[in-house]
Amino acid sequence: MEPGTAAPEPPPYPPAMYAPPRREGMSTNTFVLLMGLFMGALIFAGTLSFHAALLIPIPCPQCSPSSDPAIIAYRDTIRILGWVSVIAMDLAVSLAVAMAWIVGGSRGEISDGTRRGVFIFATVFLAVWLLFSWTAYTIFRSLVPFA
Repeated sequence: MEPGTAAPEPPPYPPAMYAPPRREGMSTNTFVLLMGLFMGALIFAGTLSFHAALLIPIPCPQCSPSSDPAIIAYRDTIRILGWVSVIAMDLAVSLAVAMAWIVGGSRGEISDGTRRGVFIFATVFLAVWLLFSWTAYTIFRSLVPFA
């Protein structure tokens, strides 16, 4: 400082320290974990009902399909289990594809390897489910007599 010049006055109070802005909503990691749990539950329900439909024995193979109450109950049970299986697995597949697009499109804290893994999982899951659903349809058609 030169002689004769006044020192600058300090501000009357220190500058305010702001907290970093809080992010609204859930993080991408939390989203992936919750969707994974939900898809796991749907896959479990779908495969459980599918296997239950395959493991229920036919009550009377030589009886006429339309008159015996045991055959009617069997047919209704197989149809219900088949629909539960197909709906649960279709929901799981559609959620896997939706999650892949959401996670792949976000620029959050998820690494590129994880994004690619989610895309690959959704693609393979969709392809395998399409092949499996065609096979499952023929299996259910052979289990349920449509007379």
